[in-house]
Amino acid sequence: MAVTFLLDGKPLGSDTTPPFALDVEPALLPHGEHRIRAEAVDNLGRRAASSARSLTVAPSGSEVIEARPGNTFERAREELRRGGVTVRLTPGRYEVDQLRVGSGARLVGSGPGTVIAPKPGARYWALIVARGERIRISDLTVDGGGPKAGTDREGIAIAVFDGSRNVRLQRLRIVRIRTHGVNVWGAHSDVSVQDSELTSDGSAQAGVFSLGSDRSRDTSAIRNRIRGFRSYGILLGQKEFGRPAAALHGLALDNDVRDIRDPARDACVYDTRNTAGCGTNEGGIWTGGVEAAIIGNRVLRARWDGIETVGSSTRTTIVRNVIRDTRVGIYVEHSTNRSLISRNLISDAQAGVNVEWRHEGQGSSDNTFTFNRFERMSGAGLFVDVGGDRNVIAGNVFVGGARPAITLQGSSSNVVRGNVGCDSQGEMVALQSARWDDGSRAISRGNRVNGNRSG
Repeated sequence: MAVTFLLDGKPLGSDTTPPFALDVEPALLPHGEHRIRAEAVDNLGRRAASSARSLTVAPSGSEVIEARPGNTFERAREELRRGGVTVRLTPGRYEVDQLRVGSGARLVGSGPGTVIAPKPGARYWALIVARGERIRISDLTVDGGGPKAGTDREGIAIAVFDGSRNVRLQRLRIVRIRTHGVNVWGAHSDVSVQDSELTSDGSAQAGVFSLGSDRSRDTSAIRNRIRGFRSYGILLGQKEFGRPAAALHGLALDNDVRDIRDPARDACVYDTRNTAGCGTNEGGIWTGGVEAAIIGNRVLRARWDGIETVGSSTRTTIVRNVIRDTRVGIYVEHSTNRSLISRNLISDAQAGVNVEWRHEGQGSSDNTFTFNRFERMSGAGLFVDVGGDRNVIAGNVFVGGARPAITLQGSSSNVVRGNVGCDSQGEMVALQSARWDDGSRAISRGNRVNGNRSG
């Protein structure tokens, strides 16, 4: 799914598409002797690393435009809009109404002390707009000037415009965000947000917000720290059901997402079917595309769920994530099929994994839930609702918490084997009936339950 190149032990950047190569500008690297190695991760969360090799960075003949606040920056702005240029900003505050970055442009700051901010009192749709191919923005602070003013469609810190591809945003501090930290939409491919910090005071909607479709693929969020949003930490969204290749190969890897809470939802109470209409936001990481991978992330205090599948989540893998203090650890929405949820640690939740019931012609089936660890669930550890059929549920561990640990409610033809419960008394597996959305009775049938034990 991704290869990361590390220079002297620090990430230089990651690539998520074959041939897994990283373009760099030597003029922007420290000169001299260095050590470089590569680390790879696959969609099962397995990792491997190369040995370190020596690398010499020599002075480069590349043309780099140096700019500082004032006239030199005003000239550099026009070059960035046209594209095909590398601009390095000195430390300082750069106030703009909107900064446009075109194809082949690199915008590089000098670290957190390089700040791009809106002009005083400005209302803006997007502060920085990237539109084109081979765009790089790195090593600076974007100050959104929050709290938000105007409508929810205003106040995006960085917008990646329709038609863009091969865009990498790295080592950014995006602070005081008004609506979205990074917003990606339209036809796009290979857009990645890496090694960045995105924070809100609780008023902004989302850290990374991607609207996927049949015309998008290879969107990724890697090693970011995301805090304090109302709706989503990371949304790799795609709303249509049954699409064969929509938003293909989305990736959320090694992110840390915390404190996703919408005060307008304070009255929401969790129930397995969400009859109160809650659960449409307050998520740590949401994914909706085909063959997505959600790997190695940490999600804390996301008020509704840590991770959720939406749209056409087919052959998705959710592996080796840590999720704590949410209502639901992982919410499997209809239509999620032939996907793997494995080796996750979920603790202090009302439900560990909730597989939504089949309704309006859509449901989730043929999924695999293996080797997850559930600690201190106040409700069901793993709950599979009506029509969630033909799943494999094996090798999971339930520590403490309520019993039964696994509930099949109108779910049939499942294999439930080798699951273990400890530090709590009661049955491990419950089979119960419920109702289809037309009111007819749904009975659990043909399940194979064996080798589960509790003590």
